[in-house]
Amino acid sequence: MANGVPALWGQVANVVNTVGLLAADAVNVLNMFAGPQWGIFNQDGTIAIQPDSMVSLDFRRDWKIPNYPVEQGSFESYNKVALPSITRIRITKGGTVTDRQSFLLQISAIAASLDLYNIVMPEGALIQNVNIVSDGINRTSTNGVGLLSIDLMLEEVRVTATASFSNTAAPSGADPVSTGSVQPQTPTTAQDAAAGLFT
Repeated sequence: MANGVPALWGQVANVVNTVGLLAADAVNVLNMFAGPQWGIFNQDGTIAIQPDSMVSLDFRRDWKIPNYPVEQGSFESYNKVALPSITRIRITKGGTVTDRQSFLLQISAIAASLDLYNIVMPEGALIQNVNIVSDGINRTSTNGVGLLSIDLMLEEVRVTATASFSNTAAPSGADPVSTGSVQPQTPTTAQDAAAGLFT
C-alpha cells in the first residue's frame, strides 16, 4: 500500500461478514413465528393436535428377509420386505384443567379414528400415512400435577387396494369376479365329452 492510503479491503470484508450474519439472524427470527415445525398433521396439511411441546420422537423402520429351508440342513434367503414403520412420540400439555381435559378428548377422538396423519419434523422430514395404535398418560405424585405427558404410538398404513365398480341395470348383469375359493361342480355332458378328447 502507498503511504497515506488506508487498508480498506479488510474493513469491506468485515462489513460483508456482518451483513451475512444479520441476514441469517433475521431468517431465524422470522422462522420462530412461522408456525409449528413439529407436529401431527392431517392429510390436508392442517394440524391435527396442538400440544405445548414435543418431548421426544422415536422412529423405527424394519425390513424382513424371508428364509426357507432346503436340503441337508441349509437354507436360502429371498426378497426383502419393508415392514410398517413405528413412531413413538411423547407430547405434553399444560394450561388449565379445561385445556387439559379438551386436549385429552381430542387425543381420544383421533386415536379412535381411521384417519391417516403425517408427522413433520423441523428438518423437513415427513413420516406419512400413520395412524395411532396406542396412547398412554404418564403421571406420578411428584411429576405431572399440572402438566400432562402423553405417549403416542403410530403405525404406518399402506393403502394399496383399489375398488372398481361397474354400473349395471341389474346385479345379474355384472361381470363375474372371482373373490375366493370355488366349490367343485359336476361337469356337464359336453364338458365330459371334451375332457375325453384329451385322455
